[in-house]
Amino acid sequence: MFFRFHFFFLILLSYTSFAQGDSLVVSPEFLAKQNPITLSQFRDTIISDYIHYFPMKFAQFQFDEDDIALLDRLSDTIVERIELVYTLLKGKNFDQVKLNRERYEMLRSYFPAAFKSNLIEWKLIVQDGSLEYDIAKNYFHGFVIYIKPYRVTTSDGTIITTVMDRRIDDIDSKILTTNEEIEKVKKLVGYADKKVKMTLVKEKVEKWETIKQWTGKYVHHIPEKRKEGKLFDKAGPMNRPKQYVTKRVKKVSYIEKEIPTKDSISYIESAKASVARVSADSVILTHFPKNEERWKNYVIAQDLTASMYPYIAQTLMYFKNKATESPKKIIFFNDGDKSPDGLIGRTGGLYYVNSNLYSEIEKKAFDCMLGGNGGKKAENDLEAVLYAAKKAPEAKGILLIADNYSKIRDIPLITEVTALSKPVDIILCGVEKSGDINLDYIYLARRTGGNIYTIEKTYNNLNQYKNGDLFRVGSQVFKIEANKINLVEMPR
Repeated sequence: MFFRFHFFFLILLSYTSFAQGDSLVVSPEFLAKQNPITLSQFRDTIISDYIHYFPMKFAQFQFDEDDIALLDRLSDTIVERIELVYTLLKGKNFDQVKLNRERYEMLRSYFPAAFKSNLIEWKLIVQDGSLEYDIAKNYFHGFVIYIKPYRVTTSDGTIITTVMDRRIDDIDSKILTTNEEIEKVKKLVGYADKKVKMTLVKEKVEKWETIKQWTGKYVHHIPEKRKEGKLFDKAGPMNRPKQYVTKRVKKVSYIEKEIPTKDSISYIESAKASVARVSADSVILTHFPKNEERWKNYVIAQDLTASMYPYIAQTLMYFKNKATESPKKIIFFNDGDKSPDGLIGRTGGLYYVNSNLYSEIEKKAFDCMLGGNGGKKAENDLEAVLYAAKKAPEAKGILLIADNYSKIRDIPLITEVTALSKPVDIILCGVEKSGDINLDYIYLARRTGGNIYTIEKTYNNLNQYKNGDLFRVGSQVFKIEANKINLVEMPR
């Protein structure tokens, strides 16, 4: 049966407080001992830009120079799955577990990034179609690496999220340019507007007011005499003052307002329907309405690097409906403009807007998208968080909107972030059905006292766990040990 390495293993090297993302997450020893799935014969016949085969001779574990060069080129990709394929033979006297371990160790030496992720699916496959060496030696043996699609869309605009979606290699599927992504965003926002049918109605408004009313009588013109309570019917030659009493009266007025028609849907539901045209992940539209009060005085930092256009569309949809209520303070970031992956803490590509005008928020977002130039998949999240805190020092916290499949490149800045003494809440985009979350963001939320929000669930109070405590995130279980987060054995 299929398995994911994060279901059953112990981390051998834990995250440190400065470089948690550089630690070993899964070990060759663990992978080599997993129960394999059995096939008669593995077929290496699928030709794809997203599937790479690394064949090895029977009972050997060497990469050739071309393999090593390819692994180097793949180091900046997002790996979805890695398979190790071998054959079961009769009468062969060698240690299969040892051989598999040596193969994994060799892979780690040339492709270490794979062993530092908790989001990769690992499979061990044994072939038993023939137990005879002369036949089985011609079977495929070795590694198969599946690359997760990044920014790839079908001809109808649907985002492809998995290498197992074979539309990925269709001639009409493509990677959108930034300008094409911006046009997609505009269309999604416009479609949400059109879905909501409004009608003009008059709404009755009732309110009570306190008024002064003349009784028709007059009081004595000498203030001291008024205490006697004598009243007069006329003002007389002394021009007596009028007597007034106060009373509460109900005032009725009518105002005109637009409301959805009976056959319409709410704006948020309309926006979600718009997003569904390209993605099933409406995480921002799901959580913004629920947390308006919590995030009212937060500053937002949102990742606008490639592949995030469905999520900026959601942010813009929401603020188009809400921006006029109060100014929104947002940092959009793209990891360094035309010179990405710069010095830690000085990468740039940060775009700040403080406005209650939707047009200004939209323009700043598009400026950020157009200013970016790709770069590696890891992003300068913490630089953006620190810049957000600098631009809005009065904010009670920071809301980070991030890509679950992008590691935090500048994790060494975590001490500066924790020194802010403000929670960093995290909306994670692109979390799969398993609910598994990039360890970097679990670490950030725990260190700052923030929450993590996915399409399916919210994780609160991650900082409450003490040394020795176990806690679950998605399908994974973690353990706190000396302020380090270890992923531990867990059956699904």
